[in-house]
Amino acid sequence: MGDRRIIEFLGFKLCLNENVYEPAEDSELLASILDLTEKEKVVDVGSGTGILSLVLSKRDIRVLAIDINPFASEETLCSAKINDVDIDVINCDGLSCVRDGIVFDAIVFNPPYLPVQETKEWIGFSWSGGEGGLKALEKILNDFKAKRGYFVYSSFTDEEKLNKLLESKSLKLVKRKEIVKGFEVLKAVEVVVEGCPCGA
Repeated sequence: MGDRRIIEFLGFKLCLNENVYEPAEDSELLASILDLTEKEKVVDVGSGTGILSLVLSKRDIRVLAIDINPFASEETLCSAKINDVDIDVINCDGLSCVRDGIVFDAIVFNPPYLPVQETKEWIGFSWSGGEGGLKALEKILNDFKAKRGYFVYSSFTDEEKLNKLLESKSLKLVKRKEIVKGFEVLKAVEVVVEGCPCGA
């Protein structure tokens, strides 16, 4: 697995190894817009170290953490344990392991959003968004099993294609927050299913 180290981020201790994305500005930005309350059912797709699951669990929100990377699933479990938090963790690809008919209150997703394809190593899955930086996000939006969603993307992402995708899925943007990081703008958004009274 590689050497595990413990880092601190947003007031939590996190387990991390070289095969797992280290939380950064995008994780913090996404955490800052989460408008969820206790008793809601939330799925954290691409959990990585488990930082977003921890943020939500501390608010008494029941979280299912999913990651395609088996090393990330292990680190999410480790982070939950050292923070004394109960999180259900599944190692699978996106929402493919969630039964049809299950609808969450929200999906939280810090997807790989850079327009590159570097998946020879597990860590590459953390940033390889494919053409337009939308491959992983498009997969989740095509199988959207929630009333609303929170995700982050970059100014390097094909925003025109993203907006068309949201429209085709009847997802309405209700909140956006941006930060500048060098030559890149990171954007965290909340979307709701049109006609749903949630989040707006």
